[in-house]
Amino acid sequence: MPTIYLKKTALPSYVARYSEPEQTQLCYTCGTCNSACPVNAATSSLRPMELVYKAKLGLLDELLSLPDIWYCMGCNRCANLCPMMVKPLSLIQNLRTEAISQKLVHPELPEQHKEVLKRLLRALWHAAEALLDGEYPEVAKCWDQWTRTTPTGKSNTLIRLPSDTPQTKAFRQMLQGYGVTATSLSSCFTCRECSNACPICLEPSVFDPLMIFRLASFGLKDVLVRNPSIWLCLDCRSCMSACSQGVKGALVIRRIQQIAYEEGFVPKDFPVRWEQLKSEVYAQYIHEVDNLLL
Repeated sequence: MPTIYLKKTALPSYVARYSEPEQTQLCYTCGTCNSACPVNAATSSLRPMELVYKAKLGLLDELLSLPDIWYCMGCNRCANLCPMMVKPLSLIQNLRTEAISQKLVHPELPEQHKEVLKRLLRALWHAAEALLDGEYPEVAKCWDQWTRTTPTGKSNTLIRLPSDTPQTKAFRQMLQGYGVTATSLSSCFTCRECSNACPICLEPSVFDPLMIFRLASFGLKDVLVRNPSIWLCLDCRSCMSACSQGVKGALVIRRIQQIAYEEGFVPKDFPVRWEQLKSEVYAQYIHEVDNLLL
């Protein structure tokens, strides 16, 4: 099947970069995209490699009918990690647009899907908060409350900047590198390129990479290591690709997570329990998307 090129339309810009080539013909089914996809990791409900393979076979009608194309969060990890530079996200975006143009789904679906994404991110924030407090909540029981509650209260709390103590200097120094890679955090001048590029920065009170980087630059360790937002990052590296100053924001967040774990700010079993809890939250997200498609 040749690459699907769709002309630009007046559809909401949320659904696609319509002119992006998909490069599906370059795929040799290594499965990297499947392992990179956060939705697939949590639920096994979205396998980008299968979509690409079906596109190569020309199974357009089948692809347009799959709910899988609406499970995608748009993080682009699949394309960022593909060794052959195949772009499954571009394929998914074009398929969504084609489904709307053929009236296979209602035209309001993209905006409704965006609202479901916001609900997912709110739920993930509250789930992380509960786990950090030592609880393991039942997702199904908490879902409605979590998804209706934006954590604005904490984001609006006045934060006092610390004095330039040895402790804050040490924390800033710790964030200058992740392993052998320099993060260039000190080069950030708050232009918001990272937040604009981030696929999950839909509500800044839930997740805003720039907010995290500024708190890190000020050395606010106690605020960051207890912040549920640092556990929402998908490590898609979109912030890194967008930053004109070369700040490796995703690595900054990874380093903060590492410090929180190594210094005992989170329980030792937190990473395992967080993966389990995320799977339950993502399962609810899949359920909500399925309801949209009914």
